[in-house]
Amino acid sequence: MKVKLILVLLLGIFSMALNAKTVTQDQAQIYSNINSFAVMADQGAYEYLGRLMAPELIVDYSSLFGGEAQKVKREQLMKQWADFLPGFDTTFHDLSHVRLNIQGDKAVANVDFTASHWLGEQGFWQVSGEYEFSLQRSGDNWQITGVKVTGKGEQGSREVLADAPKHAQKNLAERSAQKVEY
Repeated sequence: MKVKLILVLLLGIFSMALNAKTVTQDQAQIYSNINSFAVMADQGAYEYLGRLMAPELIVDYSSLFGGEAQKVKREQLMKQWADFLPGFDTTFHDLSHVRLNIQGDKAVANVDFTASHWLGEQGFWQVSGEYEFSLQRSGDNWQITGVKVTGKGEQGSREVLADAPKHAQKNLAERSAQKVEY
């Protein structure tokens, strides 16, 4: 019985070791920044989210809303998001399946996403698709130099997009009041 248990444990450990994914420091920094991108946006931590961005970056939402890609300063982008995203009661940007290609000091990460937005009892809009993040090494970190959104599916109603900005400043102020000082 003990031999069987030890054998099962050894096989389990060997199997985990084979399936373990070792990442480089660059990969870890990029994965961390991309995951932080989603979490900080959902939490309204724009002062920290802006640190992940290059001073100027290209943002492309044309797949969802038409128009053209835009070059924006990170402060301008954070202001735009702060005037919009906190207007929802809850947002959740779920990222998965990161495909990363690093070439020297530049990288591209393609990431599947589902972004859900709730407002009030009935307000809901969800979009799914792919983010394409362009990144550039900056000192000992990687900054996002571009975000391209390719929408592939939607649920709910886009009507909530017009109502969210009406609540953004009030909600952001209430959430900011809950920050922990240390």
